[in-house]
Amino acid sequence: SGTGAFGMQISSTSTVANVTIANNFVSDITGVGSATATSNGYGINFNGTGAGGYKVYHNSVNMNTNQASGTTAAMLVTSAVTAAGALDVRDNIFANTQTTGATRYGVYSTAAASVFSSINYNDYFAQNVGFIGGSAQVSLANWQAATTQDANSFAVDPMFVSSTDLHLALGSPMIDQAFTLPAVTTDIDGQTRPIGAANDVGADE
Repeated sequence: SGTGAFGMQISSTSTVANVTIANNFVSDITGVGSATATSNGYGINFNGTGAGGYKVYHNSVNMNTNQASGTTAAMLVTSAVTAAGALDVRDNIFANTQTTGATRYGVYSTAAASVFSSINYNDYFAQNVGFIGGSAQVSLANWQAATTQDANSFAVDPMFVSSTDLHLALGSPMIDQAFTLPAVTTDIDGQTRPIGAANDVGADE
């Protein structure tokens, strides 16, 4: 009857949870469709009153399965997340390639922009780049203005191998476009990420 479906749900009550979410592929997530925002399909859901201390690095999410109605997004940040600087979100691909039904976003946040300590070097490939500040941010420029961040981010097709194989295809615009993060030295396949050199955005190096 519209209960939410999440690839991952991260829900702490600690403002210093010190949790790193890195090198994940998430796809094929969908819900029935609901007018209640949280009762829909999302790739990664951040919840938990007072939650914080999250590092979200080098993940690849593709919402590729259509949902009949409601709202969908590659990442959801609920209004329960209130701590300033709770999330550090860099080098991720947030794709929503659904084509019908739900209103589709890269990121859907009912939390304030202040919950992001850093949000940059991400790719948002969706009908709407994001939702924040109570309204849809259709373009990357709209999203950048609303978050006051993401200066080095993208809104382009990441060119996955397929809708469920989220390795990067040859010629992907995500190659060598990431911010080098010392905390993530390998990719989803255990392959080494270059040290002191350009990395790839997403989970696949």
